[in-house]
Amino acid sequence: MNNLRQPSEPKPELVECAIVELLDIAERQGITSADFIHLLDSGMQISDFLAALNPLEHSKRTLDCDS
Repeated sequence: MNNLRQPSEPKPELVECAIVELLDIAERQGITSADFIHLLDSGMQISDFLAALNPLEHSKRTLDCDS
């Protein structure tokens, strides 16, 4: 946290890894990267996307980033 008690910015490497993982999840669901970005631009929340995943896909989901 910084002096204003706000969370610090996430590490760019972690953000990049999370974005790549989200795009990979979308593609496994048959959604192209461009369509996924369009959905986000249209106001869809990432949490809504993850909640709507097929239960089997959801149970297999892991984030494989070197922290």
